[in-house]
Order: sequence, then structure tokens, then C-alpha cells
Amino acid sequence: MIKKIFQVILIGLMSVTIFACGKATTDQTTNQTTQITTEENIELLPQDPTVESGYLTNNVQDGTILHAWNWSMSTIESQLEEIAIAGFSTIQISPLQPQKDFFGIGVWSSQWWKLYQPLGFSIATENHSLGTKDDLISLTTAADAYGIKIIVDVVANHLAGGDNDSLNPDVRDYEVDIYDLGLIRTGNGYASDSSIVSVTRGALGGFPDLQTESEIVQQRVLDLLKEYVDAGVDGFRFDAAKHIETPLDGAWASDFWPNVINGVKEYAEGLGRDDLYFYGEILNTAGFERSFTDYTEYMSVTASNQGDVVRTAVITKNGASIVNAAYLSGVPASKTVLWAESHDTYANDSGLTKNTPDSYITKTYAIQASRKDATTLYFARPNDNTFMGMIGSYLFQSVEVSSVNRFHNYFVGTDELQSSQNGFYLNERFNEEIQGVLIVDLNGTGIVDNLTVTNLPNGNYLDHVSQNTFTVLDGKISGQMSESGVAVIYNNPYEPKPAIYVSNDGLRGSFTDTLSISVFSYNTTESYYSINGGEKISFTGNQIIELSHPENNATVTLDFEIYYNDYKIERQYTYIKSNVVIEEVAINNLDTQVLEGMKIVAWTWEEGESGKWTEGTLIGDTFTFDLDSEDYFLLVLFEESVTTYDWSIKIAQTADFEIPADGIFDGSTLTWN
Repeated sequence: MIKKIFQVILIGLMSVTIFACGKATTDQTTNQTTQITTEENIELLPQDPTVESGYLTNNVQDGTILHAWNWSMSTIESQLEEIAIAGFSTIQISPLQPQKDFFGIGVWSSQWWKLYQPLGFSIATENHSLGTKDDLISLTTAADAYGIKIIVDVVANHLAGGDNDSLNPDVRDYEVDIYDLGLIRTGNGYASDSSIVSVTRGALGGFPDLQTESEIVQQRVLDLLKEYVDAGVDGFRFDAAKHIETPLDGAWASDFWPNVINGVKEYAEGLGRDDLYFYGEILNTAGFERSFTDYTEYMSVTASNQGDVVRTAVITKNGASIVNAAYLSGVPASKTVLWAESHDTYANDSGLTKNTPDSYITKTYAIQASRKDATTLYFARPNDNTFMGMIGSYLFQSVEVSSVNRFHNYFVGTDELQSSQNGFYLNERFNEEIQGVLIVDLNGTGIVDNLTVTNLPNGNYLDHVSQNTFTVLDGKISGQMSESGVAVIYNNPYEPKPAIYVSNDGLRGSFTDTLSISVFSYNTTESYYSINGGEKISFTGNQIIELSHPENNATVTLDFEIYYNDYKIERQYTYIKSNVVIEEVAINNLDTQVLEGMKIVAWTWEEGESGKWTEGTLIGDTFTFDLDSEDYFLLVLFEESVTTYDWSIKIAQTADFEIPADGIFDGSTLTWN
């Protein structure tokens, strides 16, 4: 709940002191350093986490984007206050077009790709892992209270394939003309960067390329964008944008982009909306004899290679490479989307960043989000067992991420100066009125000792991550960083906002004995928790709370109240203690014809933990396997001769299922995908 308090509050522990400003003017710089003397105390002003207050930015490019990848609309709506407090002005949602092969909610790793093989150009009204059109309208309406923009991922390059040369038959339920007229391209091989025709007309990922030069295809994509505008969406990310031709592609050119982009702009303007945002996914290069600038007339574009360079330089502790990491040739920062990682680097193929520790991603994101004019996307990672629709990590709320987001928003329109010094990366942001610096410790020393800052006047500055004071004297800055290696240093005249997140939100699974919950909080003047409505217990910082209950099949509630002065956040989490420990699962009524010549194996896992292959016994139409303490399972088919199991050689798999309370599952309801 938000409490709007419009009064100046004197603060104690968190007070910031202003000191004599301006460059050092002493004539005795050789033998006597400039003295810093206290001039006055700031009274920090309350500020709601909204666009209206200036906490968030009023357009997408000026702010930062939370990529709520695979989160459901209802999940995002429940997190809007946390997202706003974390300083994200925009949320990017996953595609909501009718999805291929919907048969229930499963773990993301086996399901996410279906959203990128849509059946048509409309918003799903049913059978979608993340919600429906009504859920989207509810989300955009709620987001408007904060001024948060919602942009949606649009798949326009292709529809669900049967194979390289045909559309999935279910496409006809949504796109009769496209299906019946065969508005696809075949015979061009797989998409690659080797030629214009390969980039724009090759089959991407094993499904046929749409004839995007067709007026019918263009109109259907435009219809989808208009439908999104009517649902309150503020902009669009175009998946595989580089694989759709531009007017500059010679013999393979088309007017897809001007017709679609200008068409939806005109439609929105007719509704009083002139602020739609567009960006396109262009990974690595734009392709042979093509340029990123071919797209920037219509949209911002992704600088994926720059992100790879910066992330690698963070890992290898190479500050000079970070400073020299170039944006796209000919593309200004104001048309650039940066990131530390994306869903492609995390989930596609070998998962380039899947095993990159969070600490490196946080440092890389801090660097990217400190930059001038570019917007930066924060990819909210799932964990191995995150179900579609759920949140896998709450690090988007971390003090490092939220602090750099507020830094980014505060310094919109100011200059920047990057440098690399003694194992530290620095980015000074400044104009005549306000100054600050982001410092990232690449070597892990934690102590900033007389690093050069060119644009910060003498004085004391607050590091919003560690809450330590950094001192600037005669162009040198010194102070102690937190263990995260990220320092966000400036004197913001507005109060911070309290934040809290937990390691287990109780939305999946149950516990059988005790459950340890890790609680993370910061920027609080008071914090309390209670269990099952009992005594309120005060705590500070991070906390581990042990939950238990004397009865079986009991509900345990965990309530929090946290404050920063008069700003209050209340949260409740619910957990189930179960008395049932299932040691064996039996799946009966299986279709034995499907299993002929196959080996069936279970993949089992505990909530929040990695999974494992579990062999069982197939007798007749019943498959039985043992459990240790797993919460979920899915079944996988392999050729009968297989002895070493790997996802890359599977024949088919089911959706993901919770372990049934009695250990018995009706196999006649299984769908093999």
C-alpha cells in the first residue's frame, strides 16, 4: 500500500550532509589540501515511486526496462509496487499471441519456446501460460497508477511451424488467409547472416518464414498491434526484427516496417496517444550488406555485442575494455537498448550466461544502466525449476539494481565520463547542478583510495548501496564499498524507499518438517515480521526465519511490515505444511501404443532445486518410479536402446506435474510433446 505523505521529514541515521561546493580554489595546492567543512543538513523530501513524482521516467528510452520474462500478467500486477520502488519505468512482457501446444503450466525450460511459435496475430483469450487479454488489460490499468509503461514482445517474422516448409495446422484456426494462401517462403534454407536473402527469407529455428511483403500479413500484424494499444500497451519489442526486410534491402525489400509502425502510430494518435515505443531484436550483426541504421528510422535496436564485451570484461577484470566497448556503428545511444544478458543468452542453445554468477551480471547491469541516453534491459532470471508465470529470482529488487536504476533516472539528460583506474570502472554523470559517479570494483578490493573524478566538487557523497560516505577532495574520491563491488554515489534530495523480498514465496510446493526462509531488506527505518498472526518481531537487514507447525496439513502465514519513515509496505506469504511424504509415484492408464519401442524415464525435482533423471518400472500400462523428497515430475520418452539420458536426444516429453497427494496419476490425461 502506498501512503502519500507530502511533508518534509528530518531524518537521523540516513541524513546526508551538503558541503562547500565548487572546484577547489585554494592557491596552496602544493602544501595544503582544501578543507571540507559542513555547511548545512539536507531535509530529504518524500517521493512516491511514480512518474508523476519524478521517481520514474516518463518515456521508455530515458528509463530502464524490467524484462519480466515468462511472468504471468497477474504475477506482474502483484509486483507493481516493488517494481516501481526498484526504479524500473518500463516492464517488458512475453508474447501473448495464441501459443503452440498449450496443455498446462510447466517448468519454463520445456515451455518458453512455445510463446515464440504463435498460432496467430491476436491476443490470446484462453489457453495461454501467462494469461489472457483481460489479464493484460487489468495489468496495464494497474500500471498506470505508477506511470509504469508496459511493452510487449511481438512475434511477426513467423508463425508456428509444422516443419521448414509448412505451417502448423492449428494456425488455420486464427489465420485462415495466411494458411490457405500459403503466405510463407520455402527453399531458402535456414536463416543466416551470409546474405540478404538468407537473413530475411531463410527459415528461422525450423519454421517457415512469413511473406512479410504481403499486404495480408502486414495487415494482420497491424491488427495485433492495434489490439494491444486498445488493451493499454505502451510499446513493442519485435522478436527477430533483423529477419524482416526493410525498404533498403534491394531486390528483397518491402514496406513492412513503414506500413506497420506508421500504421499503429497513426492509430494511437487518433486515440490521443503519441508516445508508443518500439525496439527491435537485432542480434550480433544486421547481416551481410545490411546496417543497423536501416532499422533506426522506425525503432531503437539492441546492442548485443556491446553487452557481450562488457560482461566478458567484468569477468576478466578488464576495465579498459569496458570503457572502449563501442555502441553500434552509426546508431546514437538514444536509439540503443543495452543489457547485461538477455533471454537468448540465458536460455537459447548452450545458454551463454546461464552459468554466469549473479554477481557478475549485477556488476555488468550497473555499468550498462549508468550510461547516458541508452535504455538498459534487466533480464529477470528464472531458476531451474521456475514454472511458467512465476518469478524465479527477486534480484531485480536488490539494493544494487534499485540504486543504479534511481541513479539512471536522476541523471537523465546529463553528461558522462567513463574511466578505468586501478581495477575500478567509473562513470561520472554530471551537469552544472548535479553530479555523481558509479564505481564498480573489478578486482574485489572494496577500498576506493584517491581515484580521480573530474566532475565532482569537493564534498561528502552517499553511496546508496553500502550507505557509506565517500569523500571527494581536490579531484580524488575515497571510501569503502560494499561486498557487492557496486557503489552508486550521489546526493539524492529525496528519501529512499523500503524494500523486502524473500527466498521462497510459498506459491509452489509444501514442506514436511521445517522451512528456512531468507529475508532480504534494505532502506528501512523499522521492520517487523509475525508468524500466523502472532507477536510482531523487529528485525533489521537480512534475516533467516524458520517456519514450522505442530499440525499436519496446516497453513503457515508470514507477515511483514516495513517502513521508511511514513512509507509503509505490507506483505503476506502463505506456506503449507504437509503430512504426506510420497515415496513412490504410479502413473496408470498409459497409452501402450505410444510407448512401443520406447523407454520411459521420469525427470524429478524439488522446489527451487536442480532436477535428476529417475528410472522406473513399466508393467502393462503402469509406470512406477521412486522418490526421495521431490515435489514435481515430468515424463520423457527415449529410444529403447538409450542408456545415457540427455534432453537433446529425447523423443517426446509431457508437461510438468506436481507429485499427486496419493502418489497415483492418471496417465490417460498425458499429452506427449
